[in-house]
Amino acid sequence: MTALKTHILFDLDGTLVDTRAAVTECYTTVFREELGTAFPPAGFPVGELFAMRPPEVFATVAPDRVEHLHAAYRKAYPRCSALVKVFPGVRELILGLRAAGRKPSIVTNKGLERTLIDLGVAGIPAEAFEVIVTAEDTVDRKPHPAPILFGLDKAHAQAADAIYVGDGPQDILAARAAGLEAVAVTYGFYPGEVVAALDPDIVVDDVEALGRVFGVAISPETAR
Repeated sequence: MTALKTHILFDLDGTLVDTRAAVTECYTTVFREELGTAFPPAGFPVGELFAMRPPEVFATVAPDRVEHLHAAYRKAYPRCSALVKVFPGVRELILGLRAAGRKPSIVTNKGLERTLIDLGVAGIPAEAFEVIVTAEDTVDRKPHPAPILFGLDKAHAQAADAIYVGDGPQDILAARAAGLEAVAVTYGFYPGEVVAALDPDIVVDDVEALGRVFGVAISPETAR
């Protein structure tokens, strides 16, 4: 009975906010200013970019400068954050869940500083979330279940009363490994057929449909 779940855990990038332009611009800036080269470099697995943490990206090109480049990335991100967009209807969904007594949370592979920047740009108060789990909280990242399990523990929630929403294969795999039902959204960073192939419990194509799953009405005007 998905709609009755109290705890709804969300991925961030590709699920609540569209950060593709901001992240790409940030990497482009760091590669240009710190490495004197274009981004992406030849042979870089661009399709995996949004599943990777910045240190992993920098390790592919300059393993001896990862810490320095990551610091440069964190410094550059606020300048690029104006390019962050909230998916239409997301703010209404999160606030609607909270108003209904539900407990939305975020479980992301992203760092806390950039997560809070994204939420600020999106106009969603961090206080609307029961917990926010970020890269600093667990050594392992999705598709490992550790971040979701940490979020459940922090929220004093049971897997049976929680569900995870994400746009990528790592989200579906992490949810399943943690014992949660999974909702896949197809409007994010991954093609719908990629997440559908992993047989999530529910697949939705837009935020309005996601609201219906959880019993929150999203106005058509907001969802456009």
